[in-house]
Amino acid sequence: MNEVIFDRKEYKTYKDFYVQVYKDLDGKSIPDWEEYENLNYNADFLNEFLWYCHSDNTKYIFVNFDKIKIRKKKTYDDYEFNLILKIFERFVKEYPNNSMEYRNDEV
Repeated sequence: MNEVIFDRKEYKTYKDFYVQVYKDLDGKSIPDWEEYENLNYNADFLNEFLWYCHSDNTKYIFVNFDKIKIRKKKTYDDYEFNLILKIFERFVKEYPNNSMEYRNDEV
């Protein structure tokens, strides 16, 4: 199983996440997505893009994503990350050959 790690500390905004997910899931190699290096920072595009990766058997690891804080949606980034997390949670539920894990390295 492949592992893809997303560390919240590495992103200034949710837009940086979209750039990384495209790169880490090799979006350039998917003909329908060659031109979308940032998925247009759009949750609907992310949802569709993940479908192309549904048979990859990937473990998505989210480090330092505080779901409780994010779900309160105090900032626009929280709002966007909440959408992203919901998309990934639904994705791994629909395609159980993939999995998702939350880790926190902050004490």
